[in-house]
Amino acid sequence: MSIMIQLLLVGLWGSILVLHTRRLFRLAAVPATTDRARYLRGKAERIWWWLGRDEFWDAARRDTLRCLELTFMVGLLAISL
Repeated sequence: MSIMIQLLLVGLWGSILVLHTRRLFRLAAVPATTDRARYLRGKAERIWWWLGRDEFWDAARRDTLRCLELTFMVGLLAISL
């Protein structure tokens, strides 16, 4: 049972990480179908610029707080079992 709860939490946090990484690449206009290494070097400044913007972090904060809430709820559920 504890392994299933841990997998649930890892999946939850992993999905949030993937979601925001994809969102950051989309905001920085990094194409997904071309040679990533060449474009990432050229677009690194845009990625760093978006990491400093509140538009990116507002959604990230909201989703992180939701993940913390769900982690707390699953933890309480696991303790009560």
